[in-house]
Amino acid sequence: MAVSYSQCVQSLKVSLTGSDRCRDNDMKRNCLVFASSTESNSNPVLQSKVDRLLDSVKWDNKGLAVAIAQNVDSGAILMQGFANRDALATTISSRKATFYSRSRSTLWTKGETSQNFINVQDIFLDCDRDSIIYLGKPDGPTCHTGSETCYYTSVLDALKDQPVGSFISLAHTAVLFGIPEGEFDSSDRFKEIIWQ
Repeated sequence: MAVSYSQCVQSLKVSLTGSDRCRDNDMKRNCLVFASSTESNSNPVLQSKVDRLLDSVKWDNKGLAVAIAQNVDSGAILMQGFANRDALATTISSRKATFYSRSRSTLWTKGETSQNFINVQDIFLDCDRDSIIYLGKPDGPTCHTGSETCYYTSVLDALKDQPVGSFISLAHTAVLFGIPEGEFDSSDRFKEIIWQ
């Protein structure tokens, strides 16, 4: 499923798929919606289509879905967060990547503090309808570290010098990746990692 924005002002193309949603592109129904971010709530036809879209997402038991921001120009994965129904609706109306903060239990728009917004040009749902991609153009670095993307640490590069069959403790892995003490999940099921 894709939500596409054309170049004209506030035009939104929503492609909804039928019951065989991943198998047959001929089953797709397209509807063109004209809206402005200020009138979306006052336009009952638009609101109905947005509600239908939001109802079609398979939210988890906490009402969340994974939301990934991707650079429309380079294809780079910028960041990953979570979205709830309100975050996705806000992203659709504002065209700014909006997420749900699990720790603060509130919505947040990427760039609120840094002014490095991600200007959303397309929204995609995967075939299972349980994850979202915000395809957009960032105004600046996405990561709080100042990096273009939050994905700049290669796992394989960090582990390549480990001998085959050696065990790496979680504490050692945390040090390799610069994970601050207390932020690493040290559950019993991951006592050690074997490198093969």
